[in-house]
Formats: sequence, C-alpha cells, structure tokens
Amino acid sequence: MKLLVVLVCMLVPALALAQPSGSASGSGSSAGSGSSAPEPAPAPPPTPEPPKADAVALRKICTDAMNADPTFATKIVQLADEGAAKLRLQADQEQHQKAAAAIAKNQKHVILAYAAMWIVAAAFVMFLWRRQQALKIEIAQLKSDLDAATKEGK
Repeated sequence: MKLLVVLVCMLVPALALAQPSGSASGSGSSAGSGSSAPEPAPAPPPTPEPPKADAVALRKICTDAMNADPTFATKIVQLADEGAAKLRLQADQEQHQKAAAAIAKNQKHVILAYAAMWIVAAAFVMFLWRRQQALKIEIAQLKSDLDAATKEGK
C-alpha cells in the first residue's frame, strides 16, 4: 500500500510536467469550469558557470599576488593555524560537555553507587554489633570465672 502511494506521488508531478504548456489538467477549455488558475511563471534560466580558463587565470593571479608578498603568505598560514586551533578547542569543549551531560543524566550509576555505600555501611554496623555481643558474652564469662576463682580461694 505504501509503495502504491509513493508511486502515485512520484508519477502525478511527472505527468503534470510532461503535458504541453497549453494544456491544463483535465479537458483544457471546459465551459463549465468558470475558474481558470493562472499558470506559474517560467523558471529563470540557470546561471552560466564562468569559463574554466577565467577561473584558472584568476587563481594564477591570486597565487602570484600571494607569492609576491611573503608576509601575506605567513599571515594566511597563521590565520589558518589559529582557526584550526579554535575549531579543535571548540570540538574538545563540546565533547567534554556531551560527556558531562551523559554522566549527569545517567542516574542509574549514581543510585547503584549510593546503594553500594549503604550496603557497606550496614554490613560494617552489623559486624560491630556482633563483635560487641561477642565481647559482652566474653566479659560475662570472665566475670563468672573470676567469681568462681575468688570463692574457691577463701
């Protein structure tokens, strides 16, 4: 279906262009139509390209003028280098900004990093709590051993 629509869209303008300029779409001079659309103005003729010999001659004149003044050539090279450096700097800045924006938008890594930090902190607190419980049990055992030793010694 899409192919048919594309073909119709391509063929209708081609058929309209293929008709002679005196004939309009339909029967041409129908008495019942009453309204006649004005024909579009003809397209202007294409501008002719300058002859190749003139372009070659102009290039030679420009090259000769550039070679006649050594400071002119160095200025051109200097300006080209400065322009290239600006373009490189601009490209680097754009790339850096794109990377920074991508990192800022990527919230998944930030959430995973915070989750990992909370898991490590919770594991450390659990370790300290269990160690404290073990120390409390050990202190209670030592107290009972000390009490038993002092009762036997009397």
